[in-house]
Amino acid sequence: MKKNGILFLICFFILIFAPVPIFYLFREQIGYKNTENKVLSEFPELSSENFSTWPRRFEEWFSDILPFKTQFIELYRGFQLRSGLDFAQSDVIRGNDSHLFYRTTVENYKGISRFTDEELEKIRKNLEGLFGPLQAQGADCLLYIAPDKEQVYHSFMPSIIRRISTESRADQVVDYLTDRVNFPVLYPKTRLMELSLTQPVYYTTDTHWNNLGGWIAATQVRSAFTGEPETKELPQFHYYDSEGKDLAGMLGLSEQIPERNGVAIDHNDGINVWKPETVDHGKLQRFMSDAPVKKKMLLIGDSFSEYFMQSAIHDITEIHFVTYGELYRIDLVQESPDYVVIMLVERNLPFLVHGFY
Repeated sequence: MKKNGILFLICFFILIFAPVPIFYLFREQIGYKNTENKVLSEFPELSSENFSTWPRRFEEWFSDILPFKTQFIELYRGFQLRSGLDFAQSDVIRGNDSHLFYRTTVENYKGISRFTDEELEKIRKNLEGLFGPLQAQGADCLLYIAPDKEQVYHSFMPSIIRRISTESRADQVVDYLTDRVNFPVLYPKTRLMELSLTQPVYYTTDTHWNNLGGWIAATQVRSAFTGEPETKELPQFHYYDSEGKDLAGMLGLSEQIPERNGVAIDHNDGINVWKPETVDHGKLQRFMSDAPVKKKMLLIGDSFSEYFMQSAIHDITEIHFVTYGELYRIDLVQESPDYVVIMLVERNLPFLVHGFY
């Protein structure tokens, strides 16, 4: 009996502790992946200054490096995928027809999240504070708001999520700024909704619009600056399939939920575009081309801007892209742009309340 008890304890401790050395010895063969689309925590150093927060930071680090975490996440999410269940306890909502949505934007989709009048006035003042000196130098300026995906693809949202209003915070901003500012404010929700009925303008497994959505933005910005009618004829493009993108990756299911709305624009205009100069992990980028219009654009934006620039660089010779919140890195006077565009996805509009620096 005693021998059996000892054997049981040995087996117990092997099961408890063996996964750790096995995992780290064969980590590459097992196939570790960061499935949560996040920056992994570093091991926290213990000091008298961080003594009170060290346990929490240690727990975050340990959670990130937990052996076989990736495999357990994939197993659990795979079960949810095959069973037709929603992806509970995640930031991803399972929509219809394989569409995935970002849970953090649901309150705005429902019409619950609202800007106060004070916040709207702060947005106006912050925009005018930035645009005013640039306009005095001769630059044309505008604000472009990219719709959250569910604003365009609302028919693919789960029916259990009810809306109390179809007016979003972006609608609020547009309504408030119209007739109060001397620059265009563009929010292409209607245009993208119409086009989405026949062509894909957002990815199925990502929050972003695809290159066709970015092309629509480029045509609207060009029209606003030049006064020419917006181009309604679509460019030549082709579809491509790939692994699932951001939202599928957050679930650890990039291979199990493929992306089918990839679009590549065929720019058959003879314009050469050079590989962008990139600084500090993409926080600063400079796009160059030999387009006939010798103009320079300062673009202040987020990840949606990447898809816009792919087409916009065919309209002008230079785009200097700055990630929102990184304006301190450049000299606006020295930049001397012809055009200034602030392009933010709808969920990032609260940034405008807090300012640019």
